[in-house]
Amino acid sequence: MKLKFYPGIFVFYIAVVVLTAFGAAEADPFANPPTPAFEGQTAANAPAISSTYHVEVIASGLDRPRSIVALPNGNLLVADGKGAVRIVSTESGMSDPLPGMPSVRSVGGRGLMDISPAHDFEQSRVIFMAFPAPPPGQPGGEMSAESRTQAAQNGEVFQVNKIARARLSNDNSRIEDVEMIADLPGRRLLQGPDGTVYISTMGAGDLTAVQKLDTVEGKMLRINADGSIPVDNPFYGRSSVRQEIYSWGHRDPDGVMIHPESGELWTIEHGPMGGDELNRIIPGSNFGWPYVTYGKNYDGSEIGPSARTGIEQPLYYWFPSVAVSGLTMYTADLFPQWQGDIFIGTMSPSQGKFLVRLEMDGERVLAEEHLLVDRDRRVRDIAQGADGALYVLTDSEDNTDLDRHFPGEVLRLTPR
Repeated sequence: MKLKFYPGIFVFYIAVVVLTAFGAAEADPFANPPTPAFEGQTAANAPAISSTYHVEVIASGLDRPRSIVALPNGNLLVADGKGAVRIVSTESGMSDPLPGMPSVRSVGGRGLMDISPAHDFEQSRVIFMAFPAPPPGQPGGEMSAESRTQAAQNGEVFQVNKIARARLSNDNSRIEDVEMIADLPGRRLLQGPDGTVYISTMGAGDLTAVQKLDTVEGKMLRINADGSIPVDNPFYGRSSVRQEIYSWGHRDPDGVMIHPESGELWTIEHGPMGGDELNRIIPGSNFGWPYVTYGKNYDGSEIGPSARTGIEQPLYYWFPSVAVSGLTMYTADLFPQWQGDIFIGTMSPSQGKFLVRLEMDGERVLAEEHLLVDRDRRVRDIAQGADGALYVLTDSEDNTDLDRHFPGEVLRLTPR
């Protein structure tokens, strides 16, 4: 039987009732938690001194926001899943959607997956985007889940996954010079200091594809800024594999960063029921999914071992899952006590919705602190501003069953 996993839906069952001929027996999905491979790999204690900070809402009314980018001039770029990109300023508030964006096909307000500035943005004004586009000759915009299902049943192409490069105009008024550079299903992306672009892809659908090197599902990919393949990629020149592959065996990396000290690629990754991960990406390495994981199936049954020879271990993991999203390391002077700490958003309906601060010592997690707990909002992304403040993007919600109706917001965290 093929197991099915549904990305973006983080439902944690407290108990699964199994009916037998002799009655009902309960299975606890959180029973028998996995054993960490080394000390400090999970469940770090809270720091000895709690953080204090002031929270200011600088923008509100966003619909399904997805990505936040800090610009050198102090402004922010905020993108939502429908394909709208806005400028947010601490002085003038939030702009209307910028014209010039390419056509995005979204379902449920989720289409534009990420937007990220070039490493030399201050000079080039270049940004990169990952999104599904409509097939040629069809309109973009929001589509229903039913239309996507119908297209699949009819054997029709519903969307074409794209990586694009564009410019933010010099006056910040529009997106211009849009160029499609690759047909890849990006989840998150960023450009490294060497000019190459890293792209994460989901591996939570077709599980048979994740461990295959002739597919791009469940991978970290690396391409040049024009879409070509870097000659120092791990599989460059091998015709039997996708040469874009940088690492594989990933479930759903939903946050990427370049470590400011080591220059290495770090990611966060959604597990299934448990097993969210913080990873340091080693080129050409296998991270195990779907055969090696610290998570379980949603019914509480085991998936596989948490360690195996030849499989990279996460630097840190969460069990149960906290539904991670967004990743950055704080390096500014405004919060000296946060320097070198990692910040990650969470979106879990059962474990809470908050901002995680990981106190770091190199690759070791020393402590884990939960911020913005009282706000109880899904945190989508985080950015360190030019002013040293930490900017947090919270998701919109419109859930009648849970009576949760909130606009998406941009929060500014400063010392108190």
